Amino acid sequence: MRAKILLAAVAVLALSGCAPANIMASKWDTGINGSGIQTRCEEVDMRSNTEMNKLFSKYDGWKLVYLSEYTTGNKVGTSGAACFEHAK
Repeated sequence: MRAKILLAAVAVLALSGCAPANIMASKWDTGINGSGIQTRCEEVDMRSNTEMNKLFSKYDGWKLVYLSEYTTGNKVGTSGAACFEHAK
């Protein structure tokens, strides 16, 4: 009985093992100089177009300066981060 439980545990761990992360990031220069820069960063759920549109419309008039995405073979969908800047 113990051997079956141990074998089942090993099988579950082998099937749910680690997968390499796929991370991509891009950064752009704002072109804004001086100390009057305001920066905001937000988590982005890239699985939902509605959520992405909601976030990006919140920063209308701001410049997108950083965008990254993260996913693995074990993860459903893509998570990310977006940073926006504008002059105060």
